[in-house]
Amino acid sequence: MPICVTGVEGNDVNDADGNRYLDFSSGSGVVNAGWQREEVAAVVKDQVDRLSYCAPWFPTREAVELSELLVSITPKRLVRCGRATGGADANELICRAAYALTGKRGVLTLTRSYHGGSRLAVNLSDAAAFRLPLIPIEEDYHKVSAPDCFRCPLHLQPETCGLACAELVEEAIAGNPDIGLFLCEPVMGSGGVILPPPGYLHRIQAICRAHDVVFALDEVMTGFGRLGWMTAAEGYELEADAISFGKALGGGMVPIGAAVLSEELATAVTQFEDVSPTFAWTPLACAAATANIHLIIEEDLPARSQRLGATLLSELRRLFATHLAERTGDVRGQGLMVGIELVRDQETKIPAQSLMRRFVIGLVREGLMVKVSWDFKVIILMPPLNLSEIDLERGLGIIQRQLQTLESGNRR
Repeated sequence: MPICVTGVEGNDVNDADGNRYLDFSSGSGVVNAGWQREEVAAVVKDQVDRLSYCAPWFPTREAVELSELLVSITPKRLVRCGRATGGADANELICRAAYALTGKRGVLTLTRSYHGGSRLAVNLSDAAAFRLPLIPIEEDYHKVSAPDCFRCPLHLQPETCGLACAELVEEAIAGNPDIGLFLCEPVMGSGGVILPPPGYLHRIQAICRAHDVVFALDEVMTGFGRLGWMTAAEGYELEADAISFGKALGGGMVPIGAAVLSEELATAVTQFEDVSPTFAWTPLACAAATANIHLIIEEDLPARSQRLGATLLSELRRLFATHLAERTGDVRGQGLMVGIELVRDQETKIPAQSLMRRFVIGLVREGLMVKVSWDFKVIILMPPLNLSEIDLERGLGIIQRQLQTLESGNRR
C-alpha cells in the first residue's frame, strides 16, 4: 500500500502527504484498545526508566503479573504461561508442548488457516491457498476443510448437514494415529472471517478428548475483545488445552506473544531446555501488555465490540443489499470482525476479485483503511474496539458512497 504513515490522531492514520485515513483494520487486529493509547504509553515510559530488559532465565515482577492476568481471563484448566515474542512463536511453543506430552509429531489444522510467518507456522497454515513459501520440515502436517458454510466443501446445507465438517476432523485423527495436536482459529481471520457453525467447536473439542489429542486455539486475532468476549474460548464456552496470543496482547506498543497451557502441557515441555527467545517477555513488554489488558477490561471493550459490531453488521447487510445485491455473496461477522464476499453471480459464487479491488482501492482513496483476506477473496473490517459512534457513521458513510459508485458503474 503506497502510504507512508507518519502518525495517528485518535483512530485516524496520517501519511506523509497530509492525508488522513479512518482505520477499520486495527493494524490487522493489533490495536484493539485504539491507536497510541496514552495510558499504555505512560506505563512504557515509566518502565523504560526502571527496567526495560532482563535475561529470560530470571523471573521479574512484570512477568509474574502478566502471567497471573492471562491465567485469570482464560479457561480454568489453563494455569501456566509460555513466553513468546508473537503469535507464530506462541503457536510453535504449543506444538513443542504437545509433542513433549504425547510423543506424536502430527499436527492437524484447517484449510484457509493462518498461524504465523515462521517456518513451522507457515507449514501449519494453508500455505498453498495463500501462496506462502512452504518449506517442508520434519513435523507431520495434516489439514481438513474449514467449516465454511458459505462455500461448503461438502456441498451441504447448514440446516441439514449434521456438522459433517466436524466428522472430517474425526476421520483425519482416526486415520492418522501420529496426530497429537489439533490447532484452529476459533474464527478464521486472515482466511476471510470464517465463522464456525453452532456446535462445531464443541464437537471438535469432544473428538480431541476422545482420541487423546491436544485441543488448542489460536486466538492471536480473536483474543482481547475482538469478537465481543475477552476470548473466543469464553464466548464459545470452550475448555481448550492451550491458547496462543499475540498481536493485540501488546496493543501495538511492544512485540509480545504468549501460550497459555494446561498443567499437563506445561509440565511436559519443562523436560526440555527452555528455548524462549532472548527478547520474549522483557519487563518492558510485560508491563505494556498488562496495562493494555487492564485498559480493555476497565473500558469493557468486549461489550462495546459486541454492541457496535451488531450495528456494523446490520448496516453493512442493508447497504450491500440496497446497492449491490446481485454481486454480494455473504456479509458475516462476530463482534467487530466482519467479512464481505463479492461474487460474479449468486449461483456460482465465483469471487468477483476485480470488483473487490475497485471497491477497496476506492475506500482507501476516500480515507478508509480496511483489510482483505490473503487471497483477496474477502474484504475484512476490524475497527479498533474503542471506535466511537461518530467514527462508525463516518466509516459507513464512506462505504455507502463507494457502493453507490460501483452501483452506477455496473448500470453503465
